[in-house]
Amino acid sequence: MGKGVTTAGEIKQGNDLIDESVKNNVSHFVYSSVERGGDEASWENKTPIPHFQTKFEIEQHLKKNAGSMGWTVLRPVAFFDNLAPGFPSKVFLTALRDTLQGKSIQYVATSDIGWFAAHAFEHPEEMNHKALGLAGEELDFAGMQRAFKNATGSDAITTYSFLGSTLMYMVTELGLMITWFGTDGYKADVSKLRSMNPKIKDMETWLNTESGWAAKA
Repeated sequence: MGKGVTTAGEIKQGNDLIDESVKNNVSHFVYSSVERGGDEASWENKTPIPHFQTKFEIEQHLKKNAGSMGWTVLRPVAFFDNLAPGFPSKVFLTALRDTLQGKSIQYVATSDIGWFAAHAFEHPEEMNHKALGLAGEELDFAGMQRAFKNATGSDAITTYSFLGSTLMYMVTELGLMITWFGTDGYKADVSKLRSMNPKIKDMETWLNTESGWAAKA
């Protein structure tokens, strides 16, 4: 969350956008939220993570107050794009590796979120009153290392464990989120998404085509 942004402020902004869209006869509203454990389970699961809880509250407002306005909720998982080349990503990936302990995590490219948003606007009847988790691939840490090795020639994507632990301790909300990845985690239906968009990117494809990592090889 940016400087000066509060959870209450985010909820107000989202709810106000919905209310003004209804007042101004918007025909279809697409909301980018966050995946919280499956397309149906996410309607009930706030999670312990404050910036996930805000999306839950805005979704509920949309569902209850849209009236005749059509709507689609898109729920992305973790963004490939957050894994920018550099030391901060290595610290984050170290915390992820040590917390997940072999469990997998789902990722999606932000460009693919855009594809599904465009699809919702272009096919509002098909996507009306639907909530869809978005993920391009589900990988354990060993799978992530293979993708990095194949794309960049190097699998050195982590650092010392104490730095990952320090990150989780110092940034409380990030620590809550990574812990949730290990206990619960995302549950988007990757096979269904791939049937809708066969070009949705896996990690290796994203690394080769959209990231700054391949150039570092």
